[in-house]
Amino acid sequence: MLYRTLHNNSLTAFILVPFVILLFWVRVFLFDGLQPISFDGMSMPLWEWLVRPVFGQSVFWAAALSFVLAILIAFTVNRMVGRYGLLGQQSVLPALIYGLLVSAFLSVQQLHTVWMFTLLFLLALERLMGAPHSSRKEVRAFDGGVLLGVGVLMYARGIYLYPMLVIVMGILRVLTFRSFIASFLGVLLPFILSAGYFFVFANVEEFGIYFVLNLFSNTGQFDHNLTSQIYLPAVTLFTLAGLVTLVRYMPTQKIITRKYLRVVIWLILVTAALCLTPFFSVELTPLVAIGPAIAISFWFDKMKSKILRESLLWLLVLGTIAAQYFL
Repeated sequence: MLYRTLHNNSLTAFILVPFVILLFWVRVFLFDGLQPISFDGMSMPLWEWLVRPVFGQSVFWAAALSFVLAILIAFTVNRMVGRYGLLGQQSVLPALIYGLLVSAFLSVQQLHTVWMFTLLFLLALERLMGAPHSSRKEVRAFDGGVLLGVGVLMYARGIYLYPMLVIVMGILRVLTFRSFIASFLGVLLPFILSAGYFFVFANVEEFGIYFVLNLFSNTGQFDHNLTSQIYLPAVTLFTLAGLVTLVRYMPTQKIITRKYLRVVIWLILVTAALCLTPFFSVELTPLVAIGPAIAISFWFDKMKSKILRESLLWLLVLGTIAAQYFL
């Protein structure tokens, strides 16, 4: 049974998840007529200097990097879930569900700036979630800010996620004037260093133009068809079921675990709200999928009926396969 195989931390499960995600990534490697980078346009300087020269010239290497980033993000989500005890047992199920959620749209699977930002944002989130157990909370807040700031140098609109870091600090009861200033300075530091580089070797105004154009540019909206009109509401229903289960079981959890679950709930709400604005489209999927992957895994973990749980997991897998063919 698929659920029993994946809902543990065995070596077989850890090997199986990257293999399954790779199967969903095959079309990115083999699809003819693709550009190496999707949602392409004027990107931030760090992306233009570090990523595009190496991976922007080859469909294969761009697909390889997006696959590696997807695996890194999936297992970072999985590590967070395991480290902070969000499920009843150690499991690689969150990694698999994250991989499924980001595999439906070909343009999302291709390499683009949100992949790199999502990994850095997730590491910032993980850094902050460890703050309640640390005696150096301001240092963790600063580290989280730096990671977000570096991510924004690749994906400018990621700056809209800074309030999420503040919300997390508030939920975890580590938000003080000093920790807020530390996180704010952390976000500013990569910008100060970048502006300094442009001041010495180019023009500071050029850096400002890059940032403003990326901040307010529109990537366009996805043209929905019948498949997307079925697939997206189905994923939304799965996510809502996970949210309801999180809320129902929250009173039975330890106090610190309740705080972590509130972080997951707020992450889902904030990223969903961003999707309703005109500045974002399906390119935000790698980021949006983090919260639902955890919530759906939690729902499956608490589900009483083994048959229903197995059936719904297979439905999610088969739905992703169908979406790959028809979206």
